[in-house]
Amino acid sequence: MDDQTMTGPTGMPEVDQHLAGDGMDTSGMIDPMDDLFGDPADGMDVPVPMVMPSAPLPTSLIFRVNDMQRTGCCSKLVWSNAGYMAQISGDGSKVTLRTVFRDQKSSSSSLSEESKFPVVAPDGVHFVHIQFSRLGTDLAVADNLGGVHVYIMAGVLGRLQLAPTDVSVNDGVKTELDAIVGLHWLATWPTEFRAPYIGPATKIGQRWSTQMKMLDSTAPRMHHALDNRNALLYVTSSSKLVLLYQNEHSVWHSTFEQLEDWQSSNELLTHAAIGEEGDHVVLTTHDHDRRFRVYRITVHWNIAQHSSSNGTYTTVSPTLDIGHLTILDHVCPQQAQMTSLSLLRIIPTIPSFASQGIPTVTTVLAVFTHAPTPLAAAQQQQDAFSVIARWTVESVTPTLHECFAKLKPNGQAPAQNPVTVLQRQQDTITNKIVLDVELLSYNTMVAFVNSVGSTEVCDRSTWAPIDSFGDTLMASSLAQSGLEYIDGDHTPHAALNPDGSAMLITKSDGTLDMKYVAPRYGWQPLEDGVSDTKGMTETAVICLARQYAILSTMAAATDEVLAVLPRDLSTDLRALFVKQTLRMLCRSLDLAMLENPKQQQTLLREQVHLRPLSAQLALGSKPGSIERDFAGQLAYVYLNMRQISYTLASTFSTRDNNSGRTQEVVPSLVPLFEWVTDLIISVVDTLSQVRRGMKDGQSAKEAFQDLVTETGSPALHILLCSFPRILLRMQTTVFPVFLKWIHAAKARPRTLEHKQLMEDFCWRAEKMPFRINHFVELIAEFDAAVRNAYTESGASAERRVNIELAMLTEGVIADELEPVVRTLMETILPKFEENADMGKVYFWDTQWLGILNSVPEKGATRYDAIRKVQLTKEMKLRVCRRCGAEMEDLPQEQIKQAPDWIKHAQRHCFCQGYWWPLG
Repeated sequence: MDDQTMTGPTGMPEVDQHLAGDGMDTSGMIDPMDDLFGDPADGMDVPVPMVMPSAPLPTSLIFRVNDMQRTGCCSKLVWSNAGYMAQISGDGSKVTLRTVFRDQKSSSSSLSEESKFPVVAPDGVHFVHIQFSRLGTDLAVADNLGGVHVYIMAGVLGRLQLAPTDVSVNDGVKTELDAIVGLHWLATWPTEFRAPYIGPATKIGQRWSTQMKMLDSTAPRMHHALDNRNALLYVTSSSKLVLLYQNEHSVWHSTFEQLEDWQSSNELLTHAAIGEEGDHVVLTTHDHDRRFRVYRITVHWNIAQHSSSNGTYTTVSPTLDIGHLTILDHVCPQQAQMTSLSLLRIIPTIPSFASQGIPTVTTVLAVFTHAPTPLAAAQQQQDAFSVIARWTVESVTPTLHECFAKLKPNGQAPAQNPVTVLQRQQDTITNKIVLDVELLSYNTMVAFVNSVGSTEVCDRSTWAPIDSFGDTLMASSLAQSGLEYIDGDHTPHAALNPDGSAMLITKSDGTLDMKYVAPRYGWQPLEDGVSDTKGMTETAVICLARQYAILSTMAAATDEVLAVLPRDLSTDLRALFVKQTLRMLCRSLDLAMLENPKQQQTLLREQVHLRPLSAQLALGSKPGSIERDFAGQLAYVYLNMRQISYTLASTFSTRDNNSGRTQEVVPSLVPLFEWVTDLIISVVDTLSQVRRGMKDGQSAKEAFQDLVTETGSPALHILLCSFPRILLRMQTTVFPVFLKWIHAAKARPRTLEHKQLMEDFCWRAEKMPFRINHFVELIAEFDAAVRNAYTESGASAERRVNIELAMLTEGVIADELEPVVRTLMETILPKFEENADMGKVYFWDTQWLGILNSVPEKGATRYDAIRKVQLTKEMKLRVCRRCGAEMEDLPQEQIKQAPDWIKHAQRHCFCQGYWWPLG
C-alpha cells in the first residue's frame, strides 16, 4: 500500500530493558521511586521509555464501521459520474444533492449548497443506502425494509424524480429480512461500450503520445438487452436475488429467484458482491456463519416484438439462471482474528484491450476491520487496522490417486469434471481503516479509500502498490505521476469522483468538505539548485490531460480534473494540457485541405473535440479576474458557434412540414442569427482597427501578435483557424435561406410577439453595415489563401496539425500562414471595406456577445446562454457549474411545446457543462 503498510496488527511497542551488570555498585544510586517521576539517575540523562496510547477513534467512525460490518449496503455518501453528489440525511428521511462550482473570478472550485429539490423517503421507512448508475443519471435508493426506489435526472443536476415503476416492485409486506445486502447496476448498451481505452502517455523526445484501443464489439457482455435501458441486481438478507429492469415506456419491473433456503438466523446474509464477467455476473454472499457462497448468474432476457396502433415495440421478460460454483467456510483473515468483515467486492478481470500482458482472474476481495472503542479496555492495546484478503476464483480438475487407475483394465484413472475453488492469496494489513474499494480505468487499478481522507492504489495485475518514482517519461495514473492525497483527520464517510482525483468527505462537525490530489513536490519548480521538479510538473499535467480525455470518452464529468490544476498554472502548461487532450481524443484535427462539404460534415460529426476546448474556456481567465485571455475568448466564441451551427444543421436539414417549421422554429432562431451577425461585425471591426493602427515597418503578423498579447482578441483566429472558419462559412451560407423563412413565417405568425420579433430582425438585416454575401466572399477568398499557403510551403499533415493547435490554444501565427495574414490586410480586407459602411461597423454594439468577460458586469443585461434571449428577474434560472453561464429553467410543459432544437440543446451548456437549478 504505502510506507505505512504493516505485516501484522499494530501492537504495543516493545519496552527496552535496562539491565544492571553483575557486581555493579549500587550504593550511590538514588531511591528507585525518583525514577517514577522522570528524575535522572546519578545525574545521567537517561531517557525513560514511554508508551503513548493512540488517540481514540471518533465515535462517528466507530458507528460507521459497525454499520459496514452489519450489512453490505449502507453507503450514505456517493459521487455520480455526471458530476453531482448524493447524501442520506442523518435520520434517513431524505437524500440531498450537491455539486461542485467553479468560481469565475478566482478560478477555484467549491462545494455548492444543497439542492432545493431533495428526495424524500416514503412514509414508514427511512433510507439506508444509495448508489448511482454507471452513467450517473439514475439513483437507486434502498430503505430499511428492502424497498428499492429508482430516481432519474429531471433535466438538470440536482433535481431527481421518481421513475415510473410497476406497482409489484415494492408491493407487499416487507420486513428486515428483506433488507438489501448487495446491489449492482448493469451496464447500459450501447452507451457504456463505445468508450475507447487510452493507454499510458509516453514521452519520446519532446512529444507525448498515447495509444487508443477500441473495444471488441463482438465480445460477450452483460447488459440490458434493449438499447438505452437500465437494470440492476440486488440481494436481500434472506437470500433473494432480484432483477430490477426497465421495459416498455421505461417503466421498471422486477423478477426474482431464491439463492438458498435458509433454516436459521446464522444463514441470513450480511454482505453480497456482484461483478460482471463476460455475458454473466459472479455473485458472492457472506452470512452470519462466516461462509462464502459463490454463484454464476445469467440473465435470459426473452425479447419479444409487439405491434400496436402506434407501431411496433420491443419488450423483455427476463429470467434468472443461477449456477452454484463453490462454498467456503470459516472465512477470516490469515492473522488478526479479532476483525469482522466490513467490505466485500468482486474484482473482475482486466479487459483484453487494457491488459498489460499479465493475465488476471476474477477475484473475491474482502476487507476485515478492527475499530476499538474507547470503553473496551481489552482492545486498548490494539490500534485500528484493516486486513485486505483475496481469493481468486479458479477452475481446477481434481486428480485421483494412482490406485484408482488399477480399477480398470487399461490402467487409466476415471476422468474428473472441473470444479470451482477459491484460491487463497496473501493478506495485506494496513493501519488505516478502509472505507471503500473502487475500480479505476477499466479495472486496471484498485483504489482503497481510507478514513484519513486518502487512497492507496494497487495495480490490478500484480496487486503491488502504485507509487511515484520520479518517472518523467511516462504518465499512467495519478499515483504513478506523484499526484496523491494528504492524510487528514478521521472521517466516517468518503466518496471518490469517477477517476479518483477528488474526494468528498464528512468532517467532525458533520459538514462536507472537498479534497483534491496534489503533486508530492508541489506545482512550483524547486529553486534549491539540486532538485529539478520541472519534468515531474510536466508529467503531472500530462497525467491529468489523460485523465480528462478518459473521462471525456466516457461522457463523465471532468470538472474535478480541472480543479486539481493550480490557479496560477503557467500559460505554457495550460496550452500543453489542452493540446494533449485534443491529440488524445480527436481523430480529425487536419481539416484545412479537405473539400468544403467534407470539412463541414467532419466538424459537425466530431463532437469529442468540444471537451478539450471546454477545458480551454475554463482555464482561460486571467488570475483573479473575470476577464478572459486569448485562449478563453477563442474557446468561448467557438463553443457558441458550434452549438449554433449544430442547431442550424439539424433544423435546416429537417424534412418536415414547411408551414409548421416556419411558424414554430423561425422565431426561436432569430436570436441565434442576431448573435452570428453581431459576431461577424465584431470581427470586421477588430480587423479594420488593426489595419488602421499598423505602424510603419510593422508586418501584419506582428500587428496581430500585439493584438493577442494586449487584448486577447481572437478576431483574426476566428478566420485563421480551420474549425471556426468552417462554422462561420456555414452560418453565413444559410443566412439568405433563413430570411426567406422569415418572410414566409411573417405572413402567418402564431403570436404578435413573434411577428414583432421577425419584423425587427428584417429591419435589422437591412440596416447592417454590409451585406452578408460580401462577407461570404471574404471567407471564400481567405480560405483559398490558406489552402495556397499550405500548398506552397509544402506543410505535411502533421505540420498542419501542429500549426492549427498552436493557433487554437496560444494564438501563435506560424510562418507558413504569414502570407495569408498579409494578403488579408493588403487585399481582402480593403476590398471588403469598399462595400461596407465602416462608421456603422465602428459604432455597432456587440458587447452583449459576452466574449471578453466570463461574468456580466454589475447592472448589465444578462442573456440566456442557449436561446440568446434576455433573462428577466421573474424567470427561474439554471446555471452551468463550469463556466457560470445562465439560462431559463423552462417548465416541462413549455419544453414539450418548444422546437426540437431547444429540447436537445438545453440538456447541456454550450461549454458541455451540466446545468444546476437555482430554484
